[in-house]
Amino acid sequence: MSGYPTAISISELEQVLFLALEALKRQYGLQGQIPLTQDFYWSIPEDQLYNVDEEPSELTIGQLSEDSQILKEGLARGILGFDLLKASHLLRYISHTHPTLDLF
Repeated sequence: MSGYPTAISISELEQVLFLALEALKRQYGLQGQIPLTQDFYWSIPEDQLYNVDEEPSELTIGQLSEDSQILKEGLARGILGFDLLKASHLLRYISHTHPTLDLF
C-alpha cells in the first residue's frame, strides 16, 4: 500500500475549491469570465480511464464550451453527477492555464 488516503475528504476538497475560486474571483471579478483560449481536448472513455494495466485503445474529443453550456443548463434543471464530470474538465483547463493562483 502506498500510504495515500483511500477516501476523499469532502471538507478538504471543498476548501481547495473555495480557495481556488476565491483567487479566480479576485483576478477576474465576482462575475468574471475565464477566457477559453482552447476549446477541444482529448478524453479517455470512462471504462478505460482507471484501467492502468492496459493502454487506452480509443480517445474521444470533448469541448470546453459545450461543458460550460451543460453546466449552465444544470443550474436550471438541477445538478447531476454528469455535471461534476463537465466541471472537472473545466477545472482541469483552468489548472493548466492558471498554474499559480494568488491565494492572498
